[in-house]
Amino acid sequence: MSERILVTGGTGFLGRRLTETLAGRGEQLRVLVRASSNIEGLAGPNVELVEGDLADESTWDRALEGCDRVFHAAAVVKKWARDRRIFDRVNVEAVDRLLTRAPAHGVRRIVLTSSFMALGPSPEDGTLGHENQRPQLSPHNDYERTKRAADEVIQRHLSSGACEIITTYPGVIYGPGLLTEGNILVKTFRDFLRGKLPGIPGSGRQRWCYAFVDDVVEGHRLAMQAGQPGRRYLLGGDNVTIDEVFGHFARLSGRAPLRRHLPIGLLSIVGATEELLAWLFGREPELTRGIASIYRHSWAYRSDTAENELGYRPRTFASGLEETWSWMQSQGLDQPRA
Repeated sequence: MSERILVTGGTGFLGRRLTETLAGRGEQLRVLVRASSNIEGLAGPNVELVEGDLADESTWDRALEGCDRVFHAAAVVKKWARDRRIFDRVNVEAVDRLLTRAPAHGVRRIVLTSSFMALGPSPEDGTLGHENQRPQLSPHNDYERTKRAADEVIQRHLSSGACEIITTYPGVIYGPGLLTEGNILVKTFRDFLRGKLPGIPGSGRQRWCYAFVDDVVEGHRLAMQAGQPGRRYLLGGDNVTIDEVFGHFARLSGRAPLRRHLPIGLLSIVGATEELLAWLFGREPELTRGIASIYRHSWAYRSDTAENELGYRPRTFASGLEETWSWMQSQGLDQPRA
């Protein structure tokens, strides 16, 4: 029987690119999808779709049967949810179920996708953070909180040694692909082009780590192929200030750059108002207090462990942004209005 790989989160921004890449390399895949998922163009001759719910143990048994490797990229990537428990059910409890059920099905290797946010902001002295740093601040929102909690679950399962577990920590993933919450940079650029962005959050001097989506996909593939069991790998790229991000994009798009900087205190007030409206009317808030507070910090990291051990080679932010802009133009996302 040929080896089969289970992919979760295959209908998301990163997961779909990962699925497409693996399928293109001839891997036999099983992709776990929800009943409500957009699966258009996902199925193929070597891609089997299995419908189910991450909260259901029987789903995991059906999905894992006959698979020897797993890429777990499923996550709730949202600013806010009326039912906060959804973050725990998907980002924490599903990881526990996977790591509990996988050994019984003969799974030998699992690559789990975490996030740079699980590591906390980078040090205030300007040095770069890394995959083994301990968060020094309380989490800013439920996404960050549950990604940290998932790390604790992973550590507990590592001690059993039942199967090989590798964890990846991508930076801010950007590039061509689905316009989900995970593709926040392209959505922000689209809003900028449509005149919906009033200014740059905070001072604009904070550095963030940006990783082109195809580089992150390759980092996952390398982690599965050559990652050391129990190891954590930061999959990042260039660390760029927020001012530099918008400066780069303004030059590419030929638009006037953003000059106005919005105080974090003001953004927090707007976020509180948006949260109240979300509770009252059930709509997704444009901003939350947690998101506003994230912009107080730098989230800058180094990827030397992945570069040295896996051969991870991220492209520069300038070249990745050029590819992203070309793709936006091809998709009509360069227009000032929808």
